[in-house]
Amino acid sequence: MGWLRSLNLIRSPPRHRKAPIFNRDSLLKNSQTQSSIQGVEVSLGKAVVLPCLLLTGAMFNLTLVVAGLKEFIIDELSGSVTQATLFFSVETLAYIIFAPVWGLLSDRLGRRKPFIILGFLGSALIYALYGEIQSIELLLVLRFIQGALSVMGWSLVMAMMLDHPDRPRQGRYMGLMGASLIFGVALGAPMGGYFSRWFGARAPLSAAAVLFLVLAIAALALRDSTALFPQERLRKVVRALQSQPRLLFPMLFHFVDRLAVGLFVVVFPLYLDSLGANDPAVRGRYLAMFLLPFAVLQFFSGKLAERTGPVPPLIIGSLLYGIALCWVGVSGLMALRPIMVALGVFAAIMFPPAILLTAQWSDRRTRGSAMGGFNLAGSLGFTIGPVLGAWVYKAYGFGTAFVVCGLMEIALAIVGWLALRRWTSTPSA
Repeated sequence: MGWLRSLNLIRSPPRHRKAPIFNRDSLLKNSQTQSSIQGVEVSLGKAVVLPCLLLTGAMFNLTLVVAGLKEFIIDELSGSVTQATLFFSVETLAYIIFAPVWGLLSDRLGRRKPFIILGFLGSALIYALYGEIQSIELLLVLRFIQGALSVMGWSLVMAMMLDHPDRPRQGRYMGLMGASLIFGVALGAPMGGYFSRWFGARAPLSAAAVLFLVLAIAALALRDSTALFPQERLRKVVRALQSQPRLLFPMLFHFVDRLAVGLFVVVFPLYLDSLGANDPAVRGRYLAMFLLPFAVLQFFSGKLAERTGPVPPLIIGSLLYGIALCWVGVSGLMALRPIMVALGVFAAIMFPPAILLTAQWSDRRTRGSAMGGFNLAGSLGFTIGPVLGAWVYKAYGFGTAFVVCGLMEIALAIVGWLALRRWTSTPSA
């Protein structure tokens, strides 16, 4: 690991001299330090735990409506498969457009909490309206507006966690953030299926409205960081962002990571079916093999990033993730089981370091904007992934789609490492 230390990618722990046991000044200093630590712990609920719960609820709502989509749009509203697909596409489009907008505005005003409450409250209202709509065109228009409001809420909750001043433990907090996102996504779809079966196709929409209302009320307890302050002009925020081109580095990794997720959403179930997994429950178990380690291990990945710095686990995790993706494209059904577990482990290694780099390479003036750009990159990748997968599948088959995506991950890991060597070797870096 000496080459990593030579590039300043692994931080060696500082050495401290031992103070005399009965030194009065030392005891006073230790007492003040302990008080500050206790102050951090007192606010930990509002600074970390509550935002993580809000993110879990927001991501839960994101997939809650998936299971009943066919019955709602195709059966009840007599829509087409294309229109059912558009129900998700227009929401993702709103994410791409508005995530950086809300980040810039929150940085400009020096506030995040009002935007979060407004985003969740507006989402609750529109989800409640979905239950009364009979026109698909109006439904899609409202879906775009709701997407803009939803991303206002959860993207700025993520930015608020980046504002947390406890830098030594920031890696594990980013891990908790990632775990919250994945747990919400994983729980939403099966619960939506039960709601649709028991109460009808529109029941998940009504449940999402109630949950968003609960999230808005809970967000009243959030506190903006005291380090935030209003900027005189929006131009200053933009210039501050332009002064940190390295922020493109974690955004590119997040783009390719979300592209792979988008590929899995559309192509992987079809790939499993072609390999003989005709039972939806079997396909669900394969996805669970990936999602469980992905969610559970992110906290430990964040702690690892605190010890080594975020770059080594990001580069190494991406390289291994790309190799595993290529392996998916050339494996049989039974061989996929350990590969899916490995994919979940490598994905867990990658996410906390990427978001930790976004936090470290942005400052208090630009963290909302940086988080908006990070989520823009992820949403764009998630949108392009299914399109790329469908195109490669039609030309070369299912397996090749995963090989292509895996090669993209490997290439990005190598290019990213070379670019980072160049940054760290120049005096201005």
